[in-house]
Amino acid sequence: MKSQTPSAPTYGIHTLGCKANQYDSQRIAEALEALGYRMAGPLDVPGLIIINTCTVTGTADRKSRQLVRRAVRRHPEARVFVTGCCATLSGGTMGSIEGVSGAYGRLDRATMIEAIAGGGPVPPAARLEGDFGISAFRGRSRAFVKIQDGCNSSCTYCIVPRARGRSRSRPLQDVVREAQRLTDAGLAELVLTGIHLGSYGRDLGRDVDLARAVRAVAAVPGVGRVRLSSIEPLELTDPLLDAMAECPQVCPHLHLPLQSGDDGVLRRMGRPYTARQFLQAVGRARERLDRPAVTGDVIVGFPGETESEFENTVGACREAGFSRMHVFPFSPRPGTPAAAMHGQVPGAVVKGRLARLEELAEEMACAWAQGFVGREVRVLFERKGPGGLLEGYTERYVHLRAPGPDALAGRIVRVRCVRAEGRGLVGEEGASAISDC
Repeated sequence: MKSQTPSAPTYGIHTLGCKANQYDSQRIAEALEALGYRMAGPLDVPGLIIINTCTVTGTADRKSRQLVRRAVRRHPEARVFVTGCCATLSGGTMGSIEGVSGAYGRLDRATMIEAIAGGGPVPPAARLEGDFGISAFRGRSRAFVKIQDGCNSSCTYCIVPRARGRSRSRPLQDVVREAQRLTDAGLAELVLTGIHLGSYGRDLGRDVDLARAVRAVAAVPGVGRVRLSSIEPLELTDPLLDAMAECPQVCPHLHLPLQSGDDGVLRRMGRPYTARQFLQAVGRARERLDRPAVTGDVIVGFPGETESEFENTVGACREAGFSRMHVFPFSPRPGTPAAAMHGQVPGAVVKGRLARLEELAEEMACAWAQGFVGREVRVLFERKGPGGLLEGYTERYVHLRAPGPDALAGRIVRVRCVRAEGRGLVGEEGASAISDC
């Protein structure tokens, strides 16, 4: 990155939404620093503010607009630029908010950087055209590596394909180079992410797929550990499971979105699998991997969801045995087929179903954590939390706290678990209980 001085112009970035958006914000930050900007500190008043928006639900749209207006109100002297998925779909609306200097969709970020530069030269490191990469991930011990963007699916509740475009994969050699840069910069964990991660490589040729990408990143010299973000259950292939089982750097953790455990609801959602196929995918993962964590997403209150359909979802979640389950109430996104479907479920019913599944999620997460008491786990310590304890996540994505020196932050270490606290773990006291992997 370009060297900066305290007198350099300052910027701030606010990010809503997914891991892909967080990756995009890091790339924008690196572009701004190549222009000579520096990130605003706690006592600085930023002269430039970037809002990277989300549009996955109507609520996300509303939060994006609120954040833009708040930035304009709190920093009236700053230039405020809006980008991200909400800006892609409603850039005119975002750009018309008083005090906003410009709104730029996903295809216009290079133009945004040119506007920020004000007609001055834009160095190569600041250009966002085409395929780009990052070299750091500010304030983190793990980095998201976006290897794919866009989606070709047609889920009836989802607006993301319109916002992100068709599925497209980054060349594998670019992914490996970025993984090496991030590893050399001290990032201990790389999370391979995308909008439709399991489709990686389909547009690159017959010999490239997600399994090969996993093996290639795991083979990067010095890499600590590699984790996958969300993949579709039908894309949990044998080659991918083989790669996860045979590469010790890869975390035994799969995030598989269930969305519903009822086949009728899944058909109305436009999901391409049945509940049984989902559970078979989970079973195959448990046969091939060593005690894998299986996390998932569920939507309750989808249009037309009956009580019996909801009970099927409860049963499928129990059978899946999620170590962590994210439960969302259906949110009608304007512009999607689901928003216009008949049989919208009353809010009070949705609230009750949500509470019931959240209770089940807590029960399963606590049981999962309890199973590690007395065992040794590998933890990436990321920060010091309340009480001066180090905090981080195990390879199987359980939050763990343990005493230890500050020098362990950012490192992967072995810790013996002495007790569970809710869905988290507490590690043993004493220096001998903590050692580098």
